[in-house]
Amino acid sequence: MLVVNYNTCDLLQDCLLSLRKVVEPSFEIIVVDNASTDGSAAMVRDLFPSVRLIQLKNNLGFAGGNMRAYDNARGEYVCFLNSDTRVDPQFLSEMTGFMDVNPTVGGCQPKIQWMRDPTRLDSVGDWLTWTGLLYHHGYLAPDDLGDDPIDIFAAKGACMMFRASLLEKIGVFDENYWSYFEETDLCWRTWLSGHRVCLVPTAVVQHLLAGTSRDATSYIVSYHAFKNRIHSMIKNFGGWTLVRVLPVHLAICAGLAVIYSMRGQRSKARAIVGAVSWNVRSIRKTWRQRAYIQKQVRVMSEHELMQIAMHHVGIKYFLNLYREYERV
Repeated sequence: MLVVNYNTCDLLQDCLLSLRKVVEPSFEIIVVDNASTDGSAAMVRDLFPSVRLIQLKNNLGFAGGNMRAYDNARGEYVCFLNSDTRVDPQFLSEMTGFMDVNPTVGGCQPKIQWMRDPTRLDSVGDWLTWTGLLYHHGYLAPDDLGDDPIDIFAAKGACMMFRASLLEKIGVFDENYWSYFEETDLCWRTWLSGHRVCLVPTAVVQHLLAGTSRDATSYIVSYHAFKNRIHSMIKNFGGWTLVRVLPVHLAICAGLAVIYSMRGQRSKARAIVGAVSWNVRSIRKTWRQRAYIQKQVRVMSEHELMQIAMHHVGIKYFLNLYREYERV
């Protein structure tokens, strides 16, 4: 169980208290503290002596922090868990039990409910769209899921589990990402490798939503979200899909940058321009990553994967997504 923390002492304590109630199978907990200043590390040492604490001198973000935890992890499965969650005592046994009998599944997530109102869902997985932006299915929708597992394109980073043997082959998080979109990138490679990603509704976790990013500025959120999304598309899309989708997404980036600049929201405009610029400067390294993924990781054809990964949505959805983004 890998938990990355940055200045969420109260939330982390609640999360670890809920993990104390988890039943079999046995598991280890590794907490990586990203140079918090709120006493988080001291709280873990004092109240949870059985938890392995890795205290970093600098904030390495979600991706970097989890990689430090992963380097110290053992076991057949690796579960990534946000500090702003509370888990059901059976969630771990439900997920490991499902994966034990489904060898084609490389990763899974539990049913994630909104902590402020558990009758509503956080979301039910993410899918790709023709714009390059993600479709978040079931966002804050009523929890009317049954008990049957569901294939999803990308799991929610708040809680997701992968086979350790698969991570050794396809890699874990791209540390260029710092935070945002790293879970989608990993799930994308999971599908490319011929393994499925599923939601297991009988496993239940509650998530606060934005609890771990409550102190992040709009610049940080925008910069990393756009940078990482473009980077993932270049690495993971097949050739023809990349040619179709990337220009549309870059046009959206340009349009948003102009709109924000005209409205005086210069921080968001600079973030988007910076995200595109980073990808231009890094294109050679990114292309080497792409070559490795397409030649060494890819097993599933692009046509077959897009039948699973691509969700067809209209303009109205993206207008609503823009309104949500405006709140950041």
